Amino acid sequence: MKRKKSGLWLFAVVLSLVLAVGSAWAQETIKVGVVGPRTGSAAATGKAFEEGIKLGTDYVNAKGGVLGKKLEIVFEDTAGAPDKAASGFERLVTRDKVVMVLGESVSSSALAEIEVADRFKVPFIVVEAWADPITAKGYKYVFRAGPCNSGVVSETIAKWVVAEKFKRAFIVAETSDWGLGIAELSKSALTKAGVQFEAMTTERESKDHYTELNKIKAFDPDVVLAYIYGSGLHYFVAQAGEVKLTPKAIILDGAGPPSLWPDFWKNVGDYGNLECFVSSMHEKVELTKLATEYREAYQKAFGTPPTDYKSRSIFDSILIAADAINRAGSTDADKLVDALEKTSLLVTRGTVKFGTEKGGTEYHQWMPPMLVIQWQNKEQVVLYPPEAATGKLMR
Repeated sequence: MKRKKSGLWLFAVVLSLVLAVGSAWAQETIKVGVVGPRTGSAAATGKAFEEGIKLGTDYVNAKGGVLGKKLEIVFEDTAGAPDKAASGFERLVTRDKVVMVLGESVSSSALAEIEVADRFKVPFIVVEAWADPITAKGYKYVFRAGPCNSGVVSETIAKWVVAEKFKRAFIVAETSDWGLGIAELSKSALTKAGVQFEAMTTERESKDHYTELNKIKAFDPDVVLAYIYGSGLHYFVAQAGEVKLTPKAIILDGAGPPSLWPDFWKNVGDYGNLECFVSSMHEKVELTKLATEYREAYQKAFGTPPTDYKSRSIFDSILIAADAINRAGSTDADKLVDALEKTSLLVTRGTVKFGTEKGGTEYHQWMPPMLVIQWQNKEQVVLYPPEAATGKLMR
């Protein structure tokens, strides 16, 4: 009988040691979630995010990680669908026990995700979803370290249109939260600038823009502000060349990445020449030393220079998250929010400082500087702002 009790006691001791070791092992990393489209029409963003995640986690962990532990990233595919985005965000919180979530590039998905972040009280740093309501709703746990529609229009697109002395503009916007929002802001900005314009909406997935393009051509614009994301932008650019809207009219891709995706030139051919796009990255315009280090690390890891700036955006957000966790000295959500609000961190795109005044888009918003770039013989030439320009508009 004593031998049996002794055996049970020994088993209990061993089991407790195994559980203790398992528990310690489970706590060897601190998990941060990332949401974004790995499938669907914006799947290229998922690839860019994966590249930035690798470089970001390598960078943070090489410098000691977070709170003395390794940083681990868990990536959920949102497929650009709000319902999938919301459920994926919830899985990160409830299943994976992440302490913070980063990412997203589709505004409708981000608007669904911020509701989950608010409900579960989990800090969420939006990276590349531009719709103004994302921060304008004033949610305590929601931040954005990337462009917003109002900032891109007022500080970059409208000023560039005026600087180039365009007199007639046509706005084409997809029927999404991002597209409709940035179109309305552009209408107001062009009205204020005295630029004559007309506007229409289109579907993001459309492969046939000929009827729309002939209407645009009849208006005879100097510039077309194309707010179409994904491969639909490629069809629009190619068909604009076919109907000879371009090169007389200049197309500005108001989103940016689709003009940098690997299949851009394959899909648009020579009609991509002279197209302009908005971006936060250019190899000859690096605002910080870290931007240069990032490019060199990317080249070493993947064998080519970075093209889609969203890889660098998610890289920056990982550094912001790690910095906040370390300064908070905790993974408590409220302490992380307090740390994020006090952020003053130099990343690849400049120094991050989040707005703290409620009542508008600026709340918990950091707006990185943006560039207008033109393809000239398959070379990227920065046109705006003047202090960053590497050349002039070619027509």
